[in-house]
Amino acid sequence: MKDTIKSIVIKVAIAFIVIVALLTYFSGTIDNYLLPHVTVTTGSEGTLKYDLHTSSTLEKTESDGKPALSFRFQCDKTMAIFLQTGTTVNVKVSVKAGENEYAYCDGSSSISGIRETEEGFECTAVLEETELQNGISEPAAGDAVIIDNEFESARYKHVVMKSAIQNNSYVYLVAKGDDGKHYISKADVTIIAESDFYAAVDMSAESLPIVLTCSKEIGEGQRVIVDG
Repeated sequence: MKDTIKSIVIKVAIAFIVIVALLTYFSGTIDNYLLPHVTVTTGSEGTLKYDLHTSSTLEKTESDGKPALSFRFQCDKTMAIFLQTGTTVNVKVSVKAGENEYAYCDGSSSISGIRETEEGFECTAVLEETELQNGISEPAAGDAVIIDNEFESARYKHVVMKSAIQNNSYVYLVAKGDDGKHYISKADVTIIAESDFYAAVDMSAESLPIVLTCSKEIGEGQRVIVDG
């Protein structure tokens, strides 16, 4: 009887040791399957870039009491920050190049006025100069204008991808614990300015990797696998 019990205990002990060994051996695989996977980005010092791309039509007007050509175009609140009275805007003007032909020539305009509308802001710009080629007529009322400019903001301490900001109010950070594994913490942010894909934020937390995407829901203190 005693030998039978001893034999059973030994078998159970061996089975337990084998199970523990297998779990230890496959712990990485199990973690890889069960834990959320995240990709990260960084919040670094930088600027935001804004593209202004629209079109308009030249109109007869006056500038400083002299005949001139002007055009009007719409812009949003963000762009209006860069377009003050007197700002120079680079444009392309469609001017006559032949009997039934038109060509776009580079030109410059200055903003003469900005007014707020229901859609945003309406800017009026006076055509100042156009680089004409031989055989091309001067611009005239009715000619098309294309505005294609890029503006750059002031430098900000923290610029991050907008997709990393949760509910426009916080980000998830990833830090290594004492065990060498990755854990999530939450940091509140305030958006100062934003472009199409990036935002400048006020963030009091230290500069740690910021979660960009995750395979499952994550939260404060959660352990994750960092891909890449």
